[in-house]
Amino acid sequence: MGSEHGGLNYSELRKLGISPDDVLDFSVSINPDPLPDSVLEDIRNSCIIRYPDSDSGLLKNSIAAYNNIETDSILVVNGTSQGMFLIVSSLLKENQCVAIVEPTYSEYYDACRLKTDNIISVRMTPQESFRISTSRILETVQSKKPALLWLCSPNNPTGSYLNEEDFETIRKACVQEGTLLILDEAYVCFVQEKKRYNPLREGVIVLRSMTKDFSIPGLRLGYILSSPTIIQRIKKWQPEWSISAPAQVAGVAGFRELDYFKNSWRKTTERRDFLKKNLEDLGLTVYDSCSNFFLVEVDDAEALKTHLWKDLILVRDCSSFSLVNTIRIGIRTDEDNHKLIQSFKSYLKK
Repeated sequence: MGSEHGGLNYSELRKLGISPDDVLDFSVSINPDPLPDSVLEDIRNSCIIRYPDSDSGLLKNSIAAYNNIETDSILVVNGTSQGMFLIVSSLLKENQCVAIVEPTYSEYYDACRLKTDNIISVRMTPQESFRISTSRILETVQSKKPALLWLCSPNNPTGSYLNEEDFETIRKACVQEGTLLILDEAYVCFVQEKKRYNPLREGVIVLRSMTKDFSIPGLRLGYILSSPTIIQRIKKWQPEWSISAPAQVAGVAGFRELDYFKNSWRKTTERRDFLKKNLEDLGLTVYDSCSNFFLVEVDDAEALKTHLWKDLILVRDCSSFSLVNTIRIGIRTDEDNHKLIQSFKSYLKK
């Protein structure tokens, strides 16, 4: 019942006569808490009878204040996936080499294949608990000198987060070899604040997702941070009016309610730890994660998915990440998490 990247397959649900509201969707990794009424009200009142601000000026001001940077280092995008395709279109030449740290989000590959088939994988393994290997990344950058290095941190689907020391080591190697480091931080809001760092430095392009931050996946909203020169090169490829008026308003309102969302992010990590412990207590192998999801090894992913679906519970099968009998679970509300635990218990009793 899920789509390629997780989430609901609406056409299949319609065939089965199932309402999307009745499905407990653990296959996506979205902030589970509801939007504040003030944000919803601003979205309802957004102006849809005029074209939106093509520069997203008010929203860029909010992003700049949050990140303590200038607005010319920001490009607002229609979700980070649009940002990935814009980066490739504007910065990658035909047949240039790129490197991707994986298992990870497949859109990096899809975007790069617009320009090249020369794609190198730097793969992390279950034996290493999917920790990001700085040494293997350095070896690839120094030997292959890719034009772009794609690194997701916290990584989707593993939840691994690169510490600042290792990040800086990789960044310096990239600068030395002429490689642009693209750091996808779509899930960074769920990392404990004491562990976070500012990655906006020479030779780095940062992707951020307000879809994840503010729980607005239906509005498609994110942003790119980099040097003003790189931002201008990328912006030339972005279609006019990419960001709708409701999306821009939602972003501004989300930053205005930042205290609410920060508390929500903290609660989500607490829910993650609770759910992880309960699944481990059932004898399952659950990998550590710094984000709002984690990986679980199971005996038979297809059988488990079929069982969970009887309770209208959807999880993410990770076969598309080349991970066998492994599922990704996104964190939901306390009530939903308890329902998932109970469904797992009934499956394991068979």
